[in-house]
Amino acid sequence: MKRILLLLLLPLGAFSQNKISYKVYYEEQLANNGLKVEVSFIAKKAADSTVFHYSNHVWGQDSLFKSLVLSERENPSVSFKKNPEKDELIVYHPKGKKVLFSYRIKQDYKEPDYYIVSRPRVNDTFFYVLGQSLFMVPKAFTESAEEPDITATINWIGFPENFKIHNMYASQQKKQVIKDDLWTGFYNVLYVGGDYRIYNFSVKEKPVYFAVRGNWLNEYTDEFLSSNLQKAILSQRDFWNDYNQPYFTFILSPTVTQSDSLFKGSSITGSSVRNGFMMMATNNPFNSQNSYKYILFHELMHDWIGQRIRNKHEELNYWFSEGFTDYYTYKNRLRVKDISYDEWLNSFNKEVIEKHWSNPERNIPNYKIKDDFWKSRNVEKVPYRRGAIFAFWLDNQILLKSNYTKSLDDLMRELLKKCVAEHVLLTDELFLELATNYLDEDISYFFQKHILNGEDIDLLKEKWIEGFQFQFQDEIPQLQMINNNEEKYLVR
Repeated sequence: MKRILLLLLLPLGAFSQNKISYKVYYEEQLANNGLKVEVSFIAKKAADSTVFHYSNHVWGQDSLFKSLVLSERENPSVSFKKNPEKDELIVYHPKGKKVLFSYRIKQDYKEPDYYIVSRPRVNDTFFYVLGQSLFMVPKAFTESAEEPDITATINWIGFPENFKIHNMYASQQKKQVIKDDLWTGFYNVLYVGGDYRIYNFSVKEKPVYFAVRGNWLNEYTDEFLSSNLQKAILSQRDFWNDYNQPYFTFILSPTVTQSDSLFKGSSITGSSVRNGFMMMATNNPFNSQNSYKYILFHELMHDWIGQRIRNKHEELNYWFSEGFTDYYTYKNRLRVKDISYDEWLNSFNKEVIEKHWSNPERNIPNYKIKDDFWKSRNVEKVPYRRGAIFAFWLDNQILLKSNYTKSLDDLMRELLKKCVAEHVLLTDELFLELATNYLDEDISYFFQKHILNGEDIDLLKEKWIEGFQFQFQDEIPQLQMINNNEEKYLVR
């Protein structure tokens, strides 16, 4: 396939201030030596020291300075001072505008962990590092704007042809010039290399890449993985009527591979990143095809809910970015017949309603989620399920109010259009304003009570579209279908 110029992949704008260059070197003993990164930077003013930003905390992982190796032998004219609590590395260098030094990124734990997905993995056969753990930038870049831009040149030097270089900007390009936002772009990218197998297909002439490594068990063939990715991407772009993504990639990596049955279960974690998403999973006889497809639909939806429709207040808005994403994970799988109505009903009852009602933290106020989201698994799941139940409620209310001529789908597409065209961020107020237009009534009190304060919605007393009702089973509300008319209403 003809490669697309990187410049076409990135947002337009003036990227003239924050410029920096990196060289990343291959060595045969990567596990022992780490990835060597050389930084070259021209400062605005001559100085004998420069403060660089290096993230010590990423996605719930702490003490990432342990992955950072600084060698006096490789930097004879430079010295360093670490300030991990401030995400800072102070570099003392010969006075002048040019700053040149190198560092190495090493894996700081001996064996891969079942659940670690955001720490650097570097060994002789592959590497897997997030942008903010691979590349440090001058602290001045981070202070230039709330969302600073960056122009970064990356040269991948000495990597053999069979050692693939792949990331969320390009595939197999040994020289990259990246012009993007720093936090949501350059740092929100996964960089991988090594024994990955890379496949690609097109959606309306836009390239989609799939990078996978490892020998997967339980019918996780490359064809199964790739074909379901293609199905999910096409269905969601059709839903949004949005085919503007010029480049997209999905990277799948195993955490631990076991051919026996000692680990009786599977662990799959996915995350949306710039121009794609990443997934890490245990690889064993319990690999679940349904779990894989669920993660695909969930994470791909984040390309719109969370990326194009961006939260203004991050965790405080997770009721939307995670909850509505989860609701549409199930709804879009139903829409394209990836699951049946019975499977949708069973999943929504068991995975959303039952798990929410059995969560001891389900009534936690929304403001506490911001502080505890990364500390507690129970708190982490609250906005997913609370938001999904709210999305289901709102979908039903719009269907009823419009006499089944409109649904939450229409509101979501309007919200996307508004956020993109007007460059606005998602807030509670913006969402409630749009919801009022569809319901002809203000639901602020309902929202305050159930989403912000965390009180349970009385599902048995609410009104639902024809064919739906709730009943208690073992003190947990359960959705029931009482006739066959619901299919023509919920998905269109």
